[in-house]
Amino acid sequence: MAKFNEETIQKCVDWICENGLIDYGGAKLIDFCNVMGIGKSTYYRWMENETFGTAIKKAKEDFKNGLERNVVSSLARSAIGYEYEQVSSEYYMEGKKKKLKKEVRKNVRVEPNVGAGIFLLTNLAPDRWKNKQNTEHSGEVSTGLTVVVKNQEEADLIKQLKEH
Repeated sequence: MAKFNEETIQKCVDWICENGLIDYGGAKLIDFCNVMGIGKSTYYRWMENETFGTAIKKAKEDFKNGLERNVVSSLARSAIGYEYEQVSSEYYMEGKKKKLKKEVRKNVRVEPNVGAGIFLLTNLAPDRWKNKQNTEHSGEVSTGLTVVVKNQEEADLIKQLKEH
């Protein structure tokens, strides 16, 4: 069982910054506890300590911010397109050892994704890049409909609706 000290807190923080914890697609609590050598009840008891609780919350926030940066970066790359090197290798067996027969390197271009570009622009600068236009009307709008009423009660109801 891990001892509660500054070194343990730092180890927990480092692990959560890298793997997350519960929120934002991070690791499960049971996985965290297993790696740290503690039980869930110990984790919850440690969370009551202000130093530990604050450090864990900050580590979760750091994980979230890093994840957000990675997603935005990936989305931006997808929006503008990118290149990468694809490597294909063929091997043959010489006795019990694998030997390289052939290696082919090829540059692959991933074309820009218009949908990703639209998503990025409409969310990063919505005042300049919006999907819909706002149209304001002034004055009276006539539908050209004629309403036929069967009794005075319905006529009174329609009159009240028009007044509001």
